[in-house]
Amino acid sequence: MKKQADQNKKVEKIDALKPKVLFRNPSLLEQFLKQPTIKIAEFITGLLAVGREEMILTGGRLVQGAIKGRLMIQLGREIKNLLGRGQIKEDYAETKFGFKSLEEILSFIDSEAPDEDRFNAAKAMFFALNSIDVKTSGEEMLRYHLFKITLGLTSTQIIILKISYDWVRNNETPISSASEWVRKMSESLGHGIGDLVRIDESVLVNNHLISKRIHPDDSDSGVYSKNARLTDLGMSFCGNLSKYSDEG
Repeated sequence: MKKQADQNKKVEKIDALKPKVLFRNPSLLEQFLKQPTIKIAEFITGLLAVGREEMILTGGRLVQGAIKGRLMIQLGREIKNLLGRGQIKEDYAETKFGFKSLEEILSFIDSEAPDEDRFNAAKAMFFALNSIDVKTSGEEMLRYHLFKITLGLTSTQIIILKISYDWVRNNETPISSASEWVRKMSESLGHGIGDLVRIDESVLVNNHLISKRIHPDDSDSGVYSKNARLTDLGMSFCGNLSKYSDEG
């Protein structure tokens, strides 16, 4: 009986919040999404614990909304800031890829609600593409391709590229075998699981960001050690990512 009474109180508490109203009242929704993440999580946890289907669906949309809303606001503020500092072209939206890239990064946020690493990388490549540093159509095209590639990478793949770039800048001892590269990368990532590195390795090779193995069918194949396996495209990617990550 006590358990049932506690459950009824929980239902009454959640019903009193009327979660569906959040979607019908923009002002209320805005206030809700401005709360600290822990408060939003506590509210969502309460919804899920009740176990009612409509509340579960509402909970998922609220989490998505909280993530997307904050990322959209952050992006908007940083673009405005860079425009004010003269670091992004004032007419960037009128350039060949400017307005298109704005639409694509907003769609990326809206459809995927990316985590911090993916969001920061996408922002950096968007800023790089629309920077006043871009002087030629060829450079603009290169940066647009890098921006597009970024949107399709996972956080771990981005981190692998960053680690490789750090190895290059720190003049680390060249790695000549695939097994050594996998082992060292898995240790740098902290999980120590080579198979996870191999999954990301194949994606990065397919995107021509790191060089392929000399003998693909040999698990201990040699690898091209120049620039820690980063290709010219990979070096350009990491250079832009490093330079523009802190622009906002």
